[in-house]
Amino acid sequence: MPFDRGNRTYHVSDERLRAFRALSAKEKLRWVEELATFLRLAQPVETTATSKTEKQNQPS
Repeated sequence: MPFDRGNRTYHVSDERLRAFRALSAKEKLRWVEELATFLRLAQPVETTATSKTEKQNQPS
């Protein structure tokens, strides 16, 4: 069963938001880059066969 990306929530406390807001622009950019790297590493590897199957199943 595929994962519904729209069916998820994430709560961030006011304290965490204040801490992020207090970071400098450089620190925020570094945080975003580290998060993007983590997400790329955590993504499942897409094989050529999987890619072709998904493209064939997409509505036109």
